[in-house]
Amino acid sequence: MNETRLAALQQKLASSVHIPPGGSGYQPRQGDALFSLDAQYVQDRAYVALDAREWEGETLGVFVGVTDVKTPYVPQYFCFREGPPLLAMIRAAQERLSLRPDLILVDGHGLAHPRRFGLACWVGVKTGVPTIGCAKQTLLPYNGEVEKKRGNYLLIEDENEALGAVLVTQDDVKPVFISPGHKVGLDVAIQVVLRLAPRYRIAEPLRRADQSARACAKGATLPGVSHLGKVALNDRTENGVEALAG
Repeated sequence: MNETRLAALQQKLASSVHIPPGGSGYQPRQGDALFSLDAQYVQDRAYVALDAREWEGETLGVFVGVTDVKTPYVPQYFCFREGPPLLAMIRAAQERLSLRPDLILVDGHGLAHPRRFGLACWVGVKTGVPTIGCAKQTLLPYNGEVEKKRGNYLLIEDENEALGAVLVTQDDVKPVFISPGHKVGLDVAIQVVLRLAPRYRIAEPLRRADQSARACAKGATLPGVSHLGKVALNDRTENGVEALAG
């Protein structure tokens, strides 16, 4: 794949990302629908899981689906590979289950990316829904060390702009890397992830999505998880590069 073209597309689409200043923008409210998504891959097939729940409310369901993948993995261009399968799963939840998200959480980066356009930005721009990225590794350097006490964090900055945070969700546990993707401020992103991680390092809805996708990739379905079968990519998302080009 032409990495120069991919970089140019990321930079172009980054202009569509909206991050509200200060404490403005999206704030989760009780009853809002939260979608948390993750995917596992076996060759050119993606096994996608979606955990749907109300904010401070009931679980709406955990769902898995399968789709083909047209784009190979290239470091720093992950959004082109995983974005279309996640979008297909979100669309399936909307069309088949009448579930629509108010907030989306993905296992990946948002602004804290070399071109300020990670997976969370891609999903947010494509759906128009507030989106947060929560990753296990960082793509950007940061200064200092964060004390491993729940709630502590360090900012990930570039040119004096805060793009993300190194967040400790549990005492004496490695941090996670939070960044807003679209329509969410960094302060809200930090508080959302911390609220969703009362017991484990990873936010519980993302943890469930990860476990469900892994099981699905092995031909199993975890208890309480519904299998949606094939989730189709449409013409605009069949190829991640073409989707961004539009």
